[in-house]
Amino acid sequence: MTSAARAPAGFTLLELAIVLLVLGLVLAGGLTPLAMQLEARDRANTDSRLLAAREALLGFAGSHGRLPCPDADGDGRADPPFDPARKGSASCLRTTGFLPWAELGIAGRDAWGHPLGYVVTAPRFTWPDSDGLCNGNSSDELDLCAQGTLVLRTRGDDPQTQTVLEGKAEQVMADGVPAVVLSYGPQGNPDSSIGGAQPAPIGADERDNQDGDARFVLRGPARGEPTCLDGPDETLPLCTFDDQGLWLPLVVLQERLVAARRLP
Repeated sequence: MTSAARAPAGFTLLELAIVLLVLGLVLAGGLTPLAMQLEARDRANTDSRLLAAREALLGFAGSHGRLPCPDADGDGRADPPFDPARKGSASCLRTTGFLPWAELGIAGRDAWGHPLGYVVTAPRFTWPDSDGLCNGNSSDELDLCAQGTLVLRTRGDDPQTQTVLEGKAEQVMADGVPAVVLSYGPQGNPDSSIGGAQPAPIGADERDNQDGDARFVLRGPARGEPTCLDGPDETLPLCTFDDQGLWLPLVVLQERLVAARRLP
């Protein structure tokens, strides 16, 4: 009696291809949520570091009666070094640079290892009050009348258009801000003197945070699309944006200076 023929052991090429396809889909489905979780972790970590930097700046102001200049060369110290006998030392080498982490006693980097950026209204907030008078705007010194020059904007629904729901309307978050601390996200800052040579930002909002002027944008992250616009056109998505930042509220800075008896 002859035995029945058996099928050859192992997988055919078609079966292997199907298995690999299924495995690829499973891995892709699992890696995407993991990447999102890691990104959320890094953003939360960076938010904590930004909060620590803001508190360190407020503490520095309470101790010294002024804010430090930015670090212009990456050594963690303000440039130029402050000289209480020379008011010119409050005119920073650059008003946009690194956070002077060594003087503040903090790490000074975001979760991706890039130096935190720091922008200050100088010399109005980098030279301490000298006469007890309320003349900071005219004499460029930090007193209760000094006003910052930085403007923070965001995007979202415009409350003025009550019958229309927008997602991209530009609005002012804060005006007259003394100083801002920034993380430029995983890509860092393209200016090699700020955070290392990195790819240039794609959208107008990220460019606003890196062009050296007094205008900054802080909004939710976006991955962007090949066709995008950082503007009010609701038919197009916002461009890539991964910056994070915090500003020093003027009233909080004033309260800290008064509590430390640096101001009357």
